[in-house]
Amino acid sequence: MSLIIANSTQDGYNRSEGGVNTRTKLGIENPSQFQNHFTSPIKIPTNAEIAVESVKIRRDALIEVEAETMMYHYFGHLQTDDDGPFFQDARNEMPIPIKPRPGTYSVDDWVSELEDRLDDAYGNPEIFGFYGVETNPNASGQVESITIDSIQRGSVAAKNRISNTNEFLTDYWQAPYQLSDGYKPTENWTSTHSTFGGTAHKVFTRVADNNASDDTVLKKLDRRECSVIGHGHPMGLCLGRFTTDVTGAKSGGWRVGLSRPQIEYVRDTTKPAGRGRANLLPGTRHPEGGFDDNVCMSTHYRMTNQATGRYQKDFYDYMVQSDGDKISVYQLSYDNEVQANMLIMSEVIYYGTGMAFATQLTNASFNASFAAVTFRTHGDEVSLHFDTKGVGGTETDVLIKTVSTKRNQSFLPIGETRNALYPRFNVGTKNDLLRVYDYRCHYSQTGYRFPTYDVENFTFTTGDDFYSNNRVDRFSGGKIGGDDNKAIVRDTKDRPFCLSQTLICDTKPAYEINTVSAETRDSVYDGLHVGSTSINKKHLFTIGFVEAGTKDDYLQGKYRTIDTSGRAKMNRLIGFNDKSVIDETSGLADGYVTIASAGAQVSFTSYTAPDFRVNSAFVRISNMPIQSYNGGKQSVSKILYHLPRFTNDGREFGDLFFSPGEKTYVSLHNAGPEVLNNIEVQIVDSQERPVSDISGNTIVVFHMRQRM
Repeated sequence: MSLIIANSTQDGYNRSEGGVNTRTKLGIENPSQFQNHFTSPIKIPTNAEIAVESVKIRRDALIEVEAETMMYHYFGHLQTDDDGPFFQDARNEMPIPIKPRPGTYSVDDWVSELEDRLDDAYGNPEIFGFYGVETNPNASGQVESITIDSIQRGSVAAKNRISNTNEFLTDYWQAPYQLSDGYKPTENWTSTHSTFGGTAHKVFTRVADNNASDDTVLKKLDRRECSVIGHGHPMGLCLGRFTTDVTGAKSGGWRVGLSRPQIEYVRDTTKPAGRGRANLLPGTRHPEGGFDDNVCMSTHYRMTNQATGRYQKDFYDYMVQSDGDKISVYQLSYDNEVQANMLIMSEVIYYGTGMAFATQLTNASFNASFAAVTFRTHGDEVSLHFDTKGVGGTETDVLIKTVSTKRNQSFLPIGETRNALYPRFNVGTKNDLLRVYDYRCHYSQTGYRFPTYDVENFTFTTGDDFYSNNRVDRFSGGKIGGDDNKAIVRDTKDRPFCLSQTLICDTKPAYEINTVSAETRDSVYDGLHVGSTSINKKHLFTIGFVEAGTKDDYLQGKYRTIDTSGRAKMNRLIGFNDKSVIDETSGLADGYVTIASAGAQVSFTSYTAPDFRVNSAFVRISNMPIQSYNGGKQSVSKILYHLPRFTNDGREFGDLFFSPGEKTYVSLHNAGPEVLNNIEVQIVDSQERPVSDISGNTIVVFHMRQRM
């Protein structure tokens, strides 16, 4: 009878560096697969049998993330019982998929991965890249929970980008459409920094000639030579401001406004001229999934408004226009009245009973009283003001909720497709100019990505906004649909997308305006938190299965699926084992949410630590003639002992010691005495692969005896 002590750390394989012994880290010392060679061989008696006496291992707390592991983050109006029975119609925000990379993580690596994926997720620029995820250890250093922080950037009241002399210059602007033939807007526009009059501003001048066939101001305004969009700074949504002096173009026609990202790309390289080009106009003809049978599959944005005959390829979300005769205001809306499922530029009525003006302003009356147009943001509300000066003048409220909230007499609320808004201009006449005195944003030009198109390589790359990521189909192989004739569409961060999402958002009931019959419905705004510190929106995470059509169901489009590939299943990985949905309001009542900075910072702290991987582990001797049977592999095995999940004191991780109370002996089937020169010990899983979640020094003690 004898004991055999097998140790993964062996003195014969160390070396000295600077007087300190270090391990060579040879494979022979792997804590889950090692060998011990005996200089004095062990004599094995006839009919011997062997059992595990004790095992000492160090088990790491690892987290295993499988492929298609997802959750969804939502930032917006939280659904309540009052929003039923069609809960999702009450909101304009959309769930954003968060998909960590599959793999095995330590706790620190896992919270880092989760933070990275949250930071990378496209969406609202107020919270983009502004997450924090950290562990909460106890006094012994053991992780008890994790905290997910989301912080809003807050007010931009003091962040006027125009004062920066290097930004908003000529190269900052691009044409919103017809780029794919090599057209460059910088050939028709210039932008310079100026302090004329004592106030820093940017001067935008049209230098392109008019076409002789453009015999009206509207035709001039509709040409691509007069239209540009800024592509480096999404407007701040908390006390944002965009002020443009239009007196330099007061006679020749102008448009000033805000738009979601716009850019043209080639979709099919085989089609002639412009037939193969596509544009980031709203809507889509072939949305991908997520609709009932009775919902039209071709909601889109026509080049001509069917109700008014207005040409509208020159697209804005919110816009003021002078056509040389009168001042008009337009916005994108959903028209299900003139023609089913149409997105249009509808006119906003800023005059009449109770409004700022009794009648529609003519070009002359506007020029006599005003010099500038100002857009302001109050969370999800955009307001319009006319100013007597570009800066320092008197401001008249034109469209703001204190004047009217009626849908056709106010701007519709900002939703997911339009929370990244960029400045846009049109100038109808050569040498006319606009002066921008104020544009307030959190970002530098490279802080929030605008989509781009590479003309030479036919590559469209999405931005960091929700709209461009979900408006254009893309595949991991690069080419659309794998067709070599199609454009390459890619995302720099390989984020999940759903082609139908933007269409679902833009056709929400809140965006519908009656353009023929009387409009009596009001828009509802969430606005800002008290003190105007941040947007008054709420956070929610869908982390497990939710029943379709219930108050907790926020999934839409491709993500409203019974297929597990699109289902949220991360609750146990973030320490909310019994939760499918965690939200800011319920969490505050239940104690897992804390709110700071007057609502700008929201923290979710889990109930427990993430669910660590605890796979079964077995002791195996690979060079002895023992026989057991592995039912999982349906084969003879050399497994000798199953390691318990817990130690006697209830621990699963760290330095663990096991000693079976009753040993199970396995015969060596040796008819005569033998000599053992080495022993090969493995700690394996049920498929007899060495496990990866142990480290440090492994010690296994075996008891060998002659069978009685």
